[in-house]
Amino acid sequence: MLKKKSIILGVLVAIGLFITAFVLAGMKEPPREKETVVKILQIPVLEIQNESLELKHTVIGTLQAHEKVEVYAEVSGILERMDKSFLEGLNYTEGEVLLKINDTKMRTGLYAKKSSLMTAIAGLLPDLKFDYTESYETWKSYLSDFDVEKPIAPIPQAINDQEKYFLAGKNIYQSYYDIKSEEEQLTKYTIVAPYKGQVCESNIKAGTVVRTGQKLGEFINTDTYDLLVGVDLNSLNHIKVGNQVRLYSENIKGDWTGRVARIGNKMDAQTQMVNVYISVSGDDLKEGMFLSADIELKSKINGIEIPRKLLIDESFVYLLENGTVLKKKIDISQYKDDTVIVSGMEDGSLLVLKTSGMHKGIKGNAVL
Repeated sequence: MLKKKSIILGVLVAIGLFITAFVLAGMKEPPREKETVVKILQIPVLEIQNESLELKHTVIGTLQAHEKVEVYAEVSGILERMDKSFLEGLNYTEGEVLLKINDTKMRTGLYAKKSSLMTAIAGLLPDLKFDYTESYETWKSYLSDFDVEKPIAPIPQAINDQEKYFLAGKNIYQSYYDIKSEEEQLTKYTIVAPYKGQVCESNIKAGTVVRTGQKLGEFINTDTYDLLVGVDLNSLNHIKVGNQVRLYSENIKGDWTGRVARIGNKMDAQTQMVNVYISVSGDDLKEGMFLSADIELKSKINGIEIPRKLLIDESFVYLLENGTVLKKKIDISQYKDDTVIVSGMEDGSLLVLKTSGMHKGIKGNAVL
């Protein structure tokens, strides 16, 4: 009997525990659904403000003298000492003597030939007086004015063929032209400055022997220089002779204004560049120095300059419109090292300032 009661009591306890667990389970709140977190992309942008831009092409080139001569000796002899030595860095005016080679031997020989011609003419006068009366006074006056130390004057013209043959038979013409030739040769012993300029190279000193064909130095015109630059074909299409150019140096202050003087007609096979020569004058310019040049191109555009890295497929950019990234085709007017000048975007458009991770259709907020 006791055992039966124990069994009934255990069953009742089990039922009570079950009921209690069921009630407690019903009282537990159902699990909440996880909230979906939407992340809004922040996109850096630039508001487009187009403006009228003067296109310029920037290049670097080497300055060289517009006029430069290599000075060579055309005769031989001893270089004479002068008050102003022919040394690098010295300036000369046009026509000033640069170098003088001793011409004593040449000069005395020329005087001797002139004296011989005087003697020959004097011997002609008696025959001229009787056979060529009309020419007698002319030749007599020529002989009277003859000075062996002065440049020879042109000989009188024969009045007819008979007189011409007579003079030729006496070697008058041959002697005259021999003297003219030596007078021309005598001028080569003195070398003068062809223009205002400066010695940029000197290879000779006073007292040394100069030989025919020897290089004595170099002389440049310091008034005008040419800046030689290479330009690619794309930019060359916009460059014309006469275009204004701003020149400047990274090493000294100031700038200079030049102009495009010449455009070469040959392309360098290795660089694919064409030579453009920019004429410039000014103080502090020196042959061989490097200068940067901003060449004004013959056109203007209404556009904006942007970083070159923002280009997509060389002719597109990303714009943000109504929170969505779009791909926009643009017109490129000029390429530079790190930037490009473009047109085709409306004022107020939002240019996306990054390309990494961007593609058409992305949503985001603009960050100016």
